[in-house]
Amino acid sequence: MLATAAPAVALAHEDVVPYELNGRIVTGGHDDVLATDNVTQQVFGYDFGEDPFDPYFIGDPGFNNGAFAIGVYPNNGLLPANTTLGFDVVTNLQYWDGAGGVSFAAAPVDVSLGLARGSFEVLVDGLGQTGTVPTIGSTAAAGRVHVHLESTLNYQGTFDPAVPNAPDGVYLVGLTLKLPGSGVADSDPIYLVYNNGLTEEIHDEAIDWVQANLVPEPSTWLLATVGGCAAMIARLRKRRQQRAAA
Repeated sequence: MLATAAPAVALAHEDVVPYELNGRIVTGGHDDVLATDNVTQQVFGYDFGEDPFDPYFIGDPGFNNGAFAIGVYPNNGLLPANTTLGFDVVTNLQYWDGAGGVSFAAAPVDVSLGLARGSFEVLVDGLGQTGTVPTIGSTAAAGRVHVHLESTLNYQGTFDPAVPNAPDGVYLVGLTLKLPGSGVADSDPIYLVYNNGLTEEIHDEAIDWVQANLVPEPSTWLLATVGGCAAMIARLRKRRQQRAAA
């Protein structure tokens, strides 16, 4: 008898929800699978290795401020219409091997993270970035966008699983979102925290550290809206556990 492997099903992850509030871009988080929302969120966790046939490629992060935001997010989650959402990379690629306390440092030599859309890709490593930063997408007439970038974890220029690969660990990069020509100020940094080959407990520990050490204290309106950082971290951890158990 011949056995064929079932295709891997990738776990869902929270999309970044960009919207305009008081003249600047603010970011929240939306989980399609659990239909849950945080009206403000700056740390987003993703996992390499979900597809064993293509373990160093994922179709995340996503950026989505769709109709689910109506009545949930300030300004109904809208961005200015007919503008192009883009981003800047504001950190080098950081790495923690998962041992001991969380301690990020420059990513190992020959490792880079690719963020791509269409034919444009920026490669971020421990020293800087190369390539062309892609745009995310147009807000069109409705002021909404739903686009996914593609992330690759490269070692010596490739993410082919049949050759040597990037070491297991947690990888971190920071971005700011922008709407050139709109008059809307750029977002505060958002942080993408990628797990490569470690447990979700270690991934959670890294996400908690980023939230506690890199994200500014919440403002008064944030505390009133989502109950502050501690509650938000608890919800994010619970959602990851729910997805893992699904």
